[in-house]
Amino acid sequence: DAQLHAVFEQSGGTGKSFDYSKSVRTTNQSVPEEQVTAYLSKIQRGGHIQPFGCMIAADDQSFRVIAYSENAKDMLGLTPQAVPTLEKQEILFVGADVRILFRPSSAVLLEKAFGAREITLLNPIWIHSKNSGKPFYAILHRIDVGIVIDLEPARTEDPALSIAGAVQSQKLAVRAISQLQSLPGGDIKLLCDTVVDSVRELTGYDRVMVYKFHEDEHGEVVAENKRVDLEPYIGLHYPSTDIPQASRFLFKQNRVRMIVDCHAIPVRVIQDEGLMQPLCLVGSTLRAPHGCHAQYMENMGSIASLAMAVIIHGN
Repeated sequence: DAQLHAVFEQSGGTGKSFDYSKSVRTTNQSVPEEQVTAYLSKIQRGGHIQPFGCMIAADDQSFRVIAYSENAKDMLGLTPQAVPTLEKQEILFVGADVRILFRPSSAVLLEKAFGAREITLLNPIWIHSKNSGKPFYAILHRIDVGIVIDLEPARTEDPALSIAGAVQSQKLAVRAISQLQSLPGGDIKLLCDTVVDSVRELTGYDRVMVYKFHEDEHGEVVAENKRVDLEPYIGLHYPSTDIPQASRFLFKQNRVRMIVDCHAIPVRVIQDEGLMQPLCLVGSTLRAPHGCHAQYMENMGSIASLAMAVIIHGN
């Protein structure tokens, strides 16, 4: 995986001179340790997020901002153009108190979350920008140097935010879960077929698949529900390098992975120069896809994807 990553990077990140067929050929070439380290760092600490949201990281004791995405000021309405009274005074910067960026009631919710033992159980938190008043879903998780706050804009007209919308969403989820629980035990094929049907009905994606990893680490599409005009993938087998080992590790850490638009330009993360290494984004809902994977999606004719990992006995 590390070797293929290096070759892709050497191609200029476009993949035009990248021969993926090499990934299925057996090779005895050893990979230098520094190359493996660079590969893992790129995957886990890539320093970029997807632009459909913004991110702020803060120290979990002092609430001091230690990192933020370049689009955070604009998305939170903290630019001088958005708030003329700000003039040229910066509100969001490394060292600022993250609580002052949000309304007092939202700051209280953040304080409660920062003090929680199991912070992820509180997700998502409904908060509002102090200056613009815009609502956001805040998804928090702990990392080695503090707490990462992923912020996804919420539309006030979103039906899910109304009581009726919440009830309807719950009904759909309960119905899908009940259907799965009513299936006879031992029939894995029936279970997988039902899962893809239910997930496609709930999400509206063009194609939903169950992708099984075999003992030799190659993958197979064992169930599928798709739009009628799309080419079927059911029964196809893929080499073990189709989903690299590093990506499989990430699935175990963050079991739901969403890529909104593979064509979107990633947003850089600005961080405290005193940090020893780039911020860990393994658990971030906004982590940008690796350039090689984005190119892979484009080649496959995909724009967006949602992956949900099913872990069995730790694998």
